[in-house]
Amino acid sequence: MKILAIDTSSNICSVALIEDNKIIKEMHNNNQKEHSETLMPMINELFTSLNLTLDDINLIACSKGPGSFTGIRIGIATVKAFADAKNIPVVGVNSLEALAYCGITQKGNGEYISIIDAKNENVYFAIYKMKNGKFSTYKSPEAMHISDMITYIDNLKLPIYFVGDAKIEEIEQLYLAQIAKEKAKSEEIYKHEYLKNLPSLAIGIALAGLNKYNMGLVEDEAELSPMYLRKPQAQRQKEGLSDDIAILEMSYIDLEKIKLNYDKFPNIWKYEVLEEDYTNSRYYIIKQNEDILGFVGIRIVFEEMEIMNIVTRIDKRNEGFASKLFSHIIRYAHKNDIERINLEVNANNKSAIKLYKNFGFEEVGKRAKYYNGEDAILMTCYI
Repeated sequence: MKILAIDTSSNICSVALIEDNKIIKEMHNNNQKEHSETLMPMINELFTSLNLTLDDINLIACSKGPGSFTGIRIGIATVKAFADAKNIPVVGVNSLEALAYCGITQKGNGEYISIIDAKNENVYFAIYKMKNGKFSTYKSPEAMHISDMITYIDNLKLPIYFVGDAKIEEIEQLYLAQIAKEKAKSEEIYKHEYLKNLPSLAIGIALAGLNKYNMGLVEDEAELSPMYLRKPQAQRQKEGLSDDIAILEMSYIDLEKIKLNYDKFPNIWKYEVLEEDYTNSRYYIIKQNEDILGFVGIRIVFEEMEIMNIVTRIDKRNEGFASKLFSHIIRYAHKNDIERINLEVNANNKSAIKLYKNFGFEEVGKRAKYYNGEDAILMTCYI
C-alpha cells in the first residue's frame, strides 16, 4: 500500500511517500515561501523522482493541526482535491500525534509527550503510548500553560519521551520538581528524554495514517477539517473570557440538573436507570461554567474498569468533550492500577467506535440484537 503524506502545519512544508511501513522518500522545504507556492511543485518532484502518479496512491494522509491556520487549510484543500479527482481514501492526523510517531521511529515503546509551542508559556500538548506495537491516546490534544502540563504527566508507566518544540530548560526545571514530589511519595520514577533530530512531520503523518487505515479509521472527505484547540485557561482569563471547563465528580445536584435537561442527552438510559446506576458507580461530569456538557460513569471490579455510559450533550457534540472525559478516566485507570477498561457500544455508532479506537480500544466480541434489535460491539483497552 502506497501512502502520500502532506504536512503544511508549520514553517517547514514536507511530503513523504511510504509503502506499507517502509519509507520510500521524504522531501521538505524551509525556504520561507508560502506553502501554496511550494507544496504542488514538491509533490510533482516526488512523483517524478519515483516514476509515480496519483493513480498509484492508495491513501492520502495530511496534518489537520494544531499549527498554522493558513498552512493547514492549504494542505487540506490539496488533499480534498486529490481525493475528489481520483477517489482516494483520506486520513487526517493531528500534528501532536504525528510528532509521537516521529519519536517512535527512534525509540519504539514508550510514553510520548508531544508539545507544540503556543506562545506566552503555553503549549499544545497530548500524550500517546506505544506498547507492544500498539499505539493509543493517553491524553487528547489540549492547550495548557506549561506548569499545568507538567502536573498532568505524573504517574506514567513507561519510559517518557518529549517530542516537539519543547522549551527544554523550562520544562526540565518544572519536571524535576514534579519528580521530587513523586519520590517523596515513594512512587517509581521512569526515565525521561528529549528527542531531537526527528524525521519530518510528513513521515509521522504517513505512519499514523497507515495505522488509522488498518484500524478502519478512514475519513469521509467531507469530514476532513482543521483541528482547533481552545486557548489555555490562564490566557482566556487574562483576555477576560470566562467559559471555564472542568471535569468533576458528579454530585446529586448535578444529577438533578441533568434530569431537568434530559432531552438534551438523547439515546441514553431512562432517567430512573441512570439514577440507580449513579448510586452503584462513580460518575464524572464535564462542565462549562455551570452548564453540564456531558458525563461518564465507571464501575471498578478488582483490576478492571467498566464504562457504564459516556454521553455528550447533543448541542455540544464534535467539540472534543468526550475525548476530554476519556482522557480523564484513562488517567484515573493509570493512577489506580487498573489493568483494563471494558465497554460496549451500538454497532451503528460509528463516531463513538472511532473515538474508542483512537484511545486504544479493540473489538473483542459482539452481542446480537442487544440495543433494541441492533448489535452491540464489546471493546477492551489494556492499560
